[in-house]
Amino acid sequence: MTTATAGWTRPYDTARSGGVEAALTALYDQVAAGSLVAGPAGQALAPGAVGRAADRVWPGGTPLRQLAGVTAVTLPAPVRDADLLAVRGLPGPDGSGWEPYRTWLLGLAWLRLGSSAGLLDRARSQLAGRRAAGGPLLRQQLVQATLAEAVTDQLTVRALLTDPDPAVDLVQAHHQLTASDHVLLPVLGAAGYTEDGPGRAVYLSHLLADVYLPARHEVRRSGVRR
Repeated sequence: MTTATAGWTRPYDTARSGGVEAALTALYDQVAAGSLVAGPAGQALAPGAVGRAADRVWPGGTPLRQLAGVTAVTLPAPVRDADLLAVRGLPGPDGSGWEPYRTWLLGLAWLRLGSSAGLLDRARSQLAGRRAAGGPLLRQQLVQATLAEAVTDQLTVRALLTDPDPAVDLVQAHHQLTASDHVLLPVLGAAGYTEDGPGRAVYLSHLLADVYLPARHEVRRSGVRR
């Protein structure tokens, strides 16, 4: 295990085995303890306990009590029962703030990679005992090709995330994780789309990407290619 990988073991492992919400708490603790992380559009999504206790915005350290126009946002239906706080109207990263924000994007990518790996684990487990056309479903060419595509995406992202080069494109890594999830969900059949099934974790993972993923040109305006 490389040093880069070891630094993100907790959010990755927690997302893979314990779920995205628990992993998000771990990520907040590791990167921005005590603060609410603001995305490029001034939005934030945090575990309820973390968000309610936060007194500052990260990055930047702006005190929340000095801000006007911050409003709570109703969570979408698939995760409305979750103890999560969603707000908008925060100052997003700008200028020098993009450099520390890259740390959040990196940690979030490890969290989402763990979630995607957990989805793959579930797909393999669900398919292991099923048979079709007189043989194990896992041995069908289409199923094997689908799983192989997801594994390739995940391995590619893992390689990107362990690369110490600061020019690694984290935006692309996040998009590839989304692609991996879209490949895997249909393998699970109807269970992949139920609100209490793996589809919920995928939805939350993609919601985090929507909140926190910047456009490439936004990051490049700071003078650093991402």
